[in-house]
Amino acid sequence: MRGSLMNTPRRTIRFSSWAAALFCVAAFAFPATAQSNKGTIVGTVTDPNGAVVKGAKVTATNVATNKTGEATTGDSGTYTIPELDPGLYRVTVDAQGFSQAAVEQVKIDTSSRQAVDVVLTAGNVSGGTVTVTAEAPLADSESSVRGDLITGKEVTDLPIPQRNFTLLATLSPGVTRPFVGVIGGGGNFEAGGNPVGTSTESTRFRESGGSVLVVNGARPTNNNFTLDGVDNNEGQFGQIGIYPPPDAIAEFKIQTSVAPAEGGRAGGGIISTTTRSGGNKFHGSLYEFYQGRTLSALSRTDKRNVNALTNRNTHQFGGTVGGPVYLPRFGEGGRSIWNGKNRTFFFFYYEGQRNSTPSTTGDFGFVSVPTDRMRVGDFSELLQPGTSTTFNTIRGPVVAPVGTVFCANGFPAAGNDIRNCGQALSPAALNVLQAYPHPNVTGRIFDNFATNRKEHYDRNGWGARLDHNISQKDSIFGAFSHDTSGRARDNNFPIGSSPTGNDLPSGFGAGNEFGNSRGVRLGETHTFSPTVINDARFGLTRVEIGIFNTGVGGALGFSPTISSQLGINGANICGQCTGSVLLGIEEPFQRGRQNQLEFIGDGGPFYFTSNNWSFGDALTYVHGVHTFKFGGDLRLRQNSNLDGGRAGAIKGQYQYGTGVGGFLAGNYSGIPVGPQDSGSGAANFLLGYDPAFVSRGNPGTPPFLSNKEIAFFGQDDWKKSPTLTLNLGLRWDLFTQPTERFDAQSNYNPANDTLTRAGKSAPGGRSLVSAPKHNFGPSIGFAWSGFKSDKTVVLRGGYAIKYAVDTPGIPGILSANPPSGAGYGCSLTQYGTSACPQLPRIFSLDTGIPFPAVSNVAAPGQSFPAPAGANLVFVDPNTHNELFHQYNLTAQWEFHPNWLAEVGYVGSRGRNLLVVQNIGNNSGGFPGSRLVTNHTTVQDIQYIGKSWYDGLQSKLERRFSQGLSLISTYVWSHAIDNSPGNFCTGGTGPSTCGFSNPLRPGLDKGNADFDVRHHFSFASVWDLPIGKGKRYAGDASRGLDLLVGGWQVNSDITIQSGPPYSVFANGERVDLIGDPTPTAAQQARLLELNPAAFRAAVTPVFSNDPGGPKFGSLGRNVFRGKRQTFVNASLFKNLHITETFNIQLRAQAYNLFNHVNGFRPNTDLNSGNFGIDTSEQRRRQIEFGMRIVF
Repeated sequence: MRGSLMNTPRRTIRFSSWAAALFCVAAFAFPATAQSNKGTIVGTVTDPNGAVVKGAKVTATNVATNKTGEATTGDSGTYTIPELDPGLYRVTVDAQGFSQAAVEQVKIDTSSRQAVDVVLTAGNVSGGTVTVTAEAPLADSESSVRGDLITGKEVTDLPIPQRNFTLLATLSPGVTRPFVGVIGGGGNFEAGGNPVGTSTESTRFRESGGSVLVVNGARPTNNNFTLDGVDNNEGQFGQIGIYPPPDAIAEFKIQTSVAPAEGGRAGGGIISTTTRSGGNKFHGSLYEFYQGRTLSALSRTDKRNVNALTNRNTHQFGGTVGGPVYLPRFGEGGRSIWNGKNRTFFFFYYEGQRNSTPSTTGDFGFVSVPTDRMRVGDFSELLQPGTSTTFNTIRGPVVAPVGTVFCANGFPAAGNDIRNCGQALSPAALNVLQAYPHPNVTGRIFDNFATNRKEHYDRNGWGARLDHNISQKDSIFGAFSHDTSGRARDNNFPIGSSPTGNDLPSGFGAGNEFGNSRGVRLGETHTFSPTVINDARFGLTRVEIGIFNTGVGGALGFSPTISSQLGINGANICGQCTGSVLLGIEEPFQRGRQNQLEFIGDGGPFYFTSNNWSFGDALTYVHGVHTFKFGGDLRLRQNSNLDGGRAGAIKGQYQYGTGVGGFLAGNYSGIPVGPQDSGSGAANFLLGYDPAFVSRGNPGTPPFLSNKEIAFFGQDDWKKSPTLTLNLGLRWDLFTQPTERFDAQSNYNPANDTLTRAGKSAPGGRSLVSAPKHNFGPSIGFAWSGFKSDKTVVLRGGYAIKYAVDTPGIPGILSANPPSGAGYGCSLTQYGTSACPQLPRIFSLDTGIPFPAVSNVAAPGQSFPAPAGANLVFVDPNTHNELFHQYNLTAQWEFHPNWLAEVGYVGSRGRNLLVVQNIGNNSGGFPGSRLVTNHTTVQDIQYIGKSWYDGLQSKLERRFSQGLSLISTYVWSHAIDNSPGNFCTGGTGPSTCGFSNPLRPGLDKGNADFDVRHHFSFASVWDLPIGKGKRYAGDASRGLDLLVGGWQVNSDITIQSGPPYSVFANGERVDLIGDPTPTAAQQARLLELNPAAFRAAVTPVFSNDPGGPKFGSLGRNVFRGKRQTFVNASLFKNLHITETFNIQLRAQAYNLFNHVNGFRPNTDLNSGNFGIDTSEQRRRQIEFGMRIVF
């Protein structure tokens, strides 16, 4: 049966056996590969007079494994040795009539082309060999790719929060991290696609922002990750699949512009990571890092929380070991069973993490619960004597004190107590209010319950790699990684706090989460001849992510049937409908603040499983001055998910407010105070009035989806002359749309209000959406080093078209449509709830919200009428793939040994970008505001967005020499777009992902949400020149050296412009009517904007007339938050016990000077906190650690 394959989150798709995986890689029926991580040595061999030497034999030998590669110079004296594993090499050159030349310490980086030119000496010399130590040129004379390498030493030594290696990608010009709150706060994705600061994709590395990177103005979901040359992307959120720890990383490279044809699937960056491998010598490390509350500064939130904060504790620990595989004959003596020296090598790593962290909620640790009077219907505490306001009642205008509550007849309730109205109260509502814990803070009506939540996080990851040289012509490797992580976030109200015994699930994100990944990587390199080499790869990665809020499935020990226990009808009626309904109750704006009772419940469970298969093969052929490479790409993605909140809340959502001044969603406009609105959200709730907004969804049976990414490429790196290299390539991409195993997908047609189920006979076939087949992407580039004979000055440039995939949150979305899924959302109108014919006209918690039915109303390929009032999804059936035009022109100058300066222009133009918007959303109830008029919610997915990026990028780099390395970058750039993509609210207006006016998308062209106008970074590793053998105290005794020697200082500094933002009122952009600069008095109150400079748009309506009015006169994202400064630093003490055994003691500080780095001020003109920024990123944290290296 269909449903039997997903009876638990961890078994969403059956994981094929590793034996099947081995069979697939052996077969290689389809030629494909992710971008190879192997490097190439190229060069020219000349005699002392500068004449080229033909027929010289060049051999490159890996120092760690003794694996070799060979080439012979041609007529031009040039040679190429391709497909070399990253590492250190010894290059020897033999030619008749010349002494052998040897170049030591040649470093081959990931995906690099390293130039090694050799000048031979005539005749023989003493010893027969002329040996030099290589100082590989920093200026890249062989490639037009704009990119940077982050070495293994930088990865292990630089201070990195949470040891998340992807943070160091920002050392490459053009790479930034999104601001908190953008794309879910740097990777913190909420199930269902809403951006929030504390929810998750990422149980995995959430605290440090996951792997979310913005590269040259492209979206964070436009990147491509590889690990050991194998695909390392997961299919739901567009982020990294496997996170190896820093001690397991040999290096990683990020290519940001005009990657070769081999590298595709990305409009942003290609991040290629290479893991460490074993060698002929055993090596490894052990480490432990610790953070505690006493070692960290208080944030602004902490300082304003009168509760004593519980201790913050973080432990990260692990180890690595690698070397030759050696199997002794135990007890028998004699030769070993297997001696892997020069042949077989292993590497193993493990890392664990244990966190216990406070989770601040509400107003600095306080939330609101009903007072003892409110929970029985007495709202006298809301009344403000001595004030007056006009209420629009069914009797006409009534002047009464602020906070007055009215009866159904339009008269004020005597004593502000609705029990005096003679109206029945809702039994379920009474049960809910009385289940709230009693206030534990006196003297407050709101924020009267102090909570001190904690979050617990456990992670365990391990991996192993095996490399084997079958012969000098064949080598293979295999690697396996396994990572498990779990997070438990405490409920706001502890178990046992409810006076009625019905403990309420509450607190944003409270519950259990998990994020697991495991993967296998296999590869084989075969040398047919020194000029023909084949590299084959296979990979399989499985990622599982689950979110189970308090009570869902009994999470955190709370009752899974709490809704039924409270008398809420029809909530806990299905296997996935466990826990509490989502319930919000909001009071009118008063006393300078918005007031609402603490939310309870959640949308429902979310879990996602992704299997990502990648097959690969690439053939390299060296012919004279040409290095050809041909190959392909096949990636198969299988996804399945259940999202309880996608189509509404699976158990139901109820939001209560009032037209007097507060509502969470829906529209009370035009509703007079009386039988539908008492003037108090809590009173409306108790009286059983219609909610302001309700929704409910039925995601149906979890879909089983699969899609393919297919590509072929050809590349020619042409050494046109000793000073000119041309990089020429062509790539073809095909990205198929998801098909569901049982055709459980349907697409909505807005033109005729019908749905069509997937099937072979359906328009668009089983995927319902066409796959463009003309995605040809050329790339052309050059590197010219003819300015100086020593090639220390290089001019590089290039242009490429790259096609990308941007589908975060999209897989399976058509399965949310009827008949396989169903849902609706309804706002209150003057007489009952609108647009939901499935609902009775009057209802409450006691009646419940009917569960949307799903059925097989249509056979595959058939069309049927869209159910009235349903939430629907429309995907343009004639879709396009995202396309990026990339170009750059840069100059590099190695002005001093080991020093490189670089400056250049980098540009990008994105077209056909993903846009997600609600074309059925009724904005504020104004006419003409819908593209679809007969449905409230129609999620429209089209590839019609655009982006523009121009950047002046510069870099200063010093290669590690004499104990010092550094890299410093400055970028002046401008990123523009007309839509931020997915992971936003899906409605209209500037704070959402859709266009403000779907009929006029040009109105939203403005600064991108992640535009960073100025970005400066500086990172350094400095072994202080003090101690034995150093510049100072060089003759120190061993005892003195242990004291004064071995000190190391490291830094990682980022200074960047603040995030852009818009100002809005009632969800729409406003008119600018004055100077937005705050006055001195306003600045003293921490305001960043002058409220008097704005007003709500005079005519805030959509218009079917393209020349008609628009939303406000103020453009999108015209204001910018404050500058952000992060200074991370570390101090090491290296104790050299022996030549190969070192102990490293560490003290590390993140945000060393505790800069208050905010995000954006409150941008809601109607808020009492408008213009004030209360957020804060990364308070200072101090960490101690010890690392043993052998």
